Amino acid sequence: MASEDDTAYKQLFAYPEMVRDLLLGFVPGQWVHRLDLTSFERVNGSYVSDGGHLRHSDMVWRVRLAGEWIYIYLLLEFQSRSDHWMALRMQVYIGLLYQDLVKRHELPQAGRLPPVFPVVLYNGKRPWKASLNLAELVTAVPSDLRYLQAAQQYLLIDQQRLSSAELAMLNNVAALAFRIERAHTVSDLVLLLEKLQRDVTASVLEDLGRWGARHLRRLAGARIIKLQSSMERCAVMATREFKTYGDIFRDEAELFGHKDRLKMLLVKRFGKLSRKLSSRIDWADRKDVDLWFDRFLDAKNIKEVFVEDQPA
Repeated sequence: MASEDDTAYKQLFAYPEMVRDLLLGFVPGQWVHRLDLTSFERVNGSYVSDGGHLRHSDMVWRVRLAGEWIYIYLLLEFQSRSDHWMALRMQVYIGLLYQDLVKRHELPQAGRLPPVFPVVLYNGKRPWKASLNLAELVTAVPSDLRYLQAAQQYLLIDQQRLSSAELAMLNNVAALAFRIERAHTVSDLVLLLEKLQRDVTASVLEDLGRWGARHLRRLAGARIIKLQSSMERCAVMATREFKTYGDIFRDEAELFGHKDRLKMLLVKRFGKLSRKLSSRIDWADRKDVDLWFDRFLDAKNIKEVFVEDQPA
């Protein structure tokens, strides 16, 4: 997926409903049904990369299990193929998480680390082939040394290989998001967006709807079927800004064009944009884009355009 879509997809998992349904619908074991589903808290993940910068694909949550915190390390993998070193990456990330908890004095018990549940959510078209266990990446050692070797494991959810029939049976926000991404025709996608409107809480509806609208725009651009005939069948949305998914699609397409023009003008006047700034523009709402256009006219440098935001 493109960078803008990756950012939008990650934003979906900033909602506890999405993480909750991912665990309940796609994680084996009875322990997930003993979680306190009202206790989800987002954890700052900025420590988990070199130099202290947040990686695009990291999401860390914590939730109570039997009264104690368990950390959910969710890594969204946007690559088109599997990462051979994922088990090693996961061990490093969890080690950094533990170091940060020790440094912040946030351990559940003195001298004891909390459990971490590592999950890789992969949406590439090719099947995942990388090892799920770090021990399998270590060369052969004598049996009496084997127990001393690193053996980090992670759970893989290979989204493209999930059963369509099983997804359809789940009354689950995460399953609905997977079905939206896998839709191949505009008519199928519109039906899913209508279901989204009926079944999803207001807190996640707009972001999930906008993300679906991005996919809708791609399908319409591919001319799979006529867009207008499908959009006319959309139900009315219960939001202040949009009455139909036709409205949200048209608004998203227009906003996409505004962002492209803003980037073009910024590059022409101030030079190449940083990756961080480009990503921020990709996921900005209309109010921010309009503000940046206004500032662009009088700004002496790019920092004056984004003066109230994070440094460019």
